Amino acid sequence: MTDVPLSLAVISTITPVVAGALPLTIGWIRDAGRDKRAAAERLRAEQAQLARKKRGQCVKLLRLARDFRVLVENTYDSAGPELDAYAEQVRQSAADIASHADEVGFMVPGTEAEALSLAAAASLLAVPAADKKNTERGSSLLSPDFTEFDRCLAEFKQAARAVLNDQPAVIAGRADADIGGAGRLVSKAAAGGVQERLG
Repeated sequence: MTDVPLSLAVISTITPVVAGALPLTIGWIRDAGRDKRAAAERLRAEQAQLARKKRGQCVKLLRLARDFRVLVENTYDSAGPELDAYAEQVRQSAADIASHADEVGFMVPGTEAEALSLAAAASLLAVPAADKKNTERGSSLLSPDFTEFDRCLAEFKQAARAVLNDQPAVIAGRADADIGGAGRLVSKAAAGGVQERLG
């Protein structure tokens, strides 16, 4: 019978200690959970910012390529002194595309091959306009063939969409993704929300 009062004495001594420690333990667990949620939120914000930067780099390369195409068309339609001025702009524009293609290749590795192909196609279009022998005559140049350039532009755009939207790429006739509408890739998430479009 003496064991019962001793047990009660031990329990009555331990109970206030446990009762006092319980709020501290609950508070520590709550703070740890809050810290984890804040860290996860910061990580999501950083990932979203990086995704926006990658998208911006790809959109900029598309814009540079389209501006270059118009510039080449204007160059080939011009003659005389105007042709010399355009030829200089074409060379600079092709160099800008090549530089930016390198940046895109480093920032969005899944698009590097297509970005470099686009830069190479731009360089080939720039050669006749940049050649002094062609501009010395003063007459307009022969019409350029944009077939390769347009193909490279379309392939880069598809590769960028595939990487940035986590979609399978459809390149050079490979049907690894669903195509919807006017040749657009259909995203798995498209049904759930509106996605930002490239170009």
